[in-house]
Amino acid sequence: MSAVFDVWAILNSVVIMLALGLAPRRQASAANLNVLFRAVLGYNFLLPALLLFCVQLSTGGFNASVLAALGLCIACAGGTSAGAFIRQVNGSEPLAAMLILSCVGSSIVSVSLLSWSGHYELGVLSLLELTGVLALITLLPFALGRWMGRARGARSARWQRRLNRSAGLSVILLVAALFYRYAVEILGGPLQPLAAAGLLVLILALPPGLLESDPVVRRTLVLGTLVRNLTLVLALLALMPNASALLPTVLAFGLAMYLACAALLWRWRSLTTSAV
Repeated sequence: MSAVFDVWAILNSVVIMLALGLAPRRQASAANLNVLFRAVLGYNFLLPALLLFCVQLSTGGFNASVLAALGLCIACAGGTSAGAFIRQVNGSEPLAAMLILSCVGSSIVSVSLLSWSGHYELGVLSLLELTGVLALITLLPFALGRWMGRARGARSARWQRRLNRSAGLSVILLVAALFYRYAVEILGGPLQPLAAAGLLVLILALPPGLLESDPVVRRTLVLGTLVRNLTLVLALLALMPNASALLPTVLAFGLAMYLACAALLWRWRSLTTSAV
């Protein structure tokens, strides 16, 4: 993406994590920790990797560049845009915050393993720098929100509402701008990246959607799993010599991911409105 889109995405992350930090704090229960454990390890990493491996083993349909791009998208979990989407469908904001922060940490581990395996040419120093950047745009604003919530009390609730509205609008505008900029070349390009992107969306969204019974938890985990950290993916691509071969699949996945989120938001908000 261009520098404008990169900065825009980073600012969105800061505002969303600040708003999540301002959300009312709840005591972490054993049930929530169990949900978080299976979401981070199962839904975000192990199940997508296993299902993609099974599809590739049975069909052999994707070339090496497409597979490498899909692997990178799976490894880079913890997309902060999920925080704005989860708020819109009355999901669990405390669970969303824990999920995003846990996945950001796990993503660094996953990307490091991919790099050390020799399949992705990334420098260790660059990974350390990216870890620092991720901490600055996720952990720091979240911690600041927690502090503001304790220090400002009732006033922080008003700030949270304003930040949530701003973040939601900014994410929608960013998605629209990305769609306007890249949709023609993605949709008019090779079929394989599009097919791979659609498959990865299903692999990420279906397991939590089918296996979770609680509707609030289900919506939170589906969106928290589906929305990947594309800012991290694109930052890693900037370090890779074969980035041009991987970029079409990454952009196609980003387009498919946000279209799927829009469809889910419309569906779940419609159900919420009709229930009221």
